[in-house]
Amino acid sequence: MTSDPTPDRTEDRAAEPAQPDPAKSDSEKSGSAQPDPAQSMSLINNLMRAPLDPGYEAAARKRRAQGQPASVGRRSPLLIVTLVVIGLSLAVAAHALRLPQAASEKRRTELINSINDRQATIDEDSRTINTTQERINSLQAAALKHQDDKSLASRLEALELTTGTSAAHGPGLVLTLDDAPDAGTNAQGDPRADTSDTERLTSTDLQIIVNGLWAAGAEAIAINGQRLTTQSAIRFAGQAILVNFRPLRPPYAVTVIGGPDLAENFRSNSGGAYLRELVSTYGIREDLSTKKSVTVPAAATAALSHARTSSAATSSSPSPEGGS
Repeated sequence: MTSDPTPDRTEDRAAEPAQPDPAKSDSEKSGSAQPDPAQSMSLINNLMRAPLDPGYEAAARKRRAQGQPASVGRRSPLLIVTLVVIGLSLAVAAHALRLPQAASEKRRTELINSINDRQATIDEDSRTINTTQERINSLQAAALKHQDDKSLASRLEALELTTGTSAAHGPGLVLTLDDAPDAGTNAQGDPRADTSDTERLTSTDLQIIVNGLWAAGAEAIAINGQRLTTQSAIRFAGQAILVNFRPLRPPYAVTVIGGPDLAENFRSNSGGAYLRELVSTYGIREDLSTKKSVTVPAAATAALSHARTSSAATSSSPSPEGGS
């Protein structure tokens, strides 16, 4: 038996040094093997290749083997009836939800119209009261001229100006205040619809400004025609400003009667400083103009709660309080 002179190729291959793989060398140089992009798409590929669950697919094959269609879900009468019932239920629910909104909107409109009608009636009655009061004042002045005490007329006039029961005329200023230009409004243009009052003038702002005007030497003040007296209040209801329980809308025209230094005194006191802060920080608009003559209307006549006769009358007749 002779040996095969042919060298063993297996041993030769083992003895040969391994040739470096260029792709592998590059990956090793980079530190790690590059991931296969197809692996991240395996779930999507599975869903695309086999969208049906294996159990449903087996049931479909069984139905096809029996000569029946693979699926009868879309042709089921029960499914059709169910869809119809659901659609009707949704339509009824939408209709039921829309009805209360329409009813509430109708009721709201009726209330607004009723308020406007009542307000118009109040304004008309107020004009009638003012006209009647002017006639009473004229008759009262005529009667006082026939009194022995000639100072009664001047004293009464001074008291009426102090209490605000008569209109006042004289030099002064008009301070117009308004909300910031970008303050929001509702569909009716009412800037009090939004709850945010950062860029709106509030009742507290008006109180501080009015107090500053009083401190500057104001003798009579009215806001949008509402005379301020010792019984007046500047307050709020919701987001609306009330003066003498009357709602006001911007712009707010503050008419003031006072001396020639009124505007300068106001600018230099705390009220003027507060107004400048509102203008610079919140964009509140203001316009102050001095006038040679302004008119402040009379306040609503207060109900008479107490009265007594003058000293001249008590000397000759008993007073209503029982004095002599």
